[in-house]
Amino acid sequence: MPRKPKPPSCDDCYFRKNLLCALELDEPCTTFRPNRPEGLVPPRQPALLMRAPRWTSQSRAA
Repeated sequence: MPRKPKPPSCDDCYFRKNLLCALELDEPCTTFRPNRPEGLVPPRQPALLMRAPRWTSQSRAA
């Protein structure tokens, strides 16, 4: 049976490990980033989907 990953804690945060955090919270804040050997890694961003311009979808009234 696979184990559940443990929830992140402030002790696992890049900012806390590098003495860059000034917060004293009981749980990780919204700026939590995992402390990885390669350093600070930005969060994944959703892919941008291009839409047709609005003016192309409007029908012209004659």
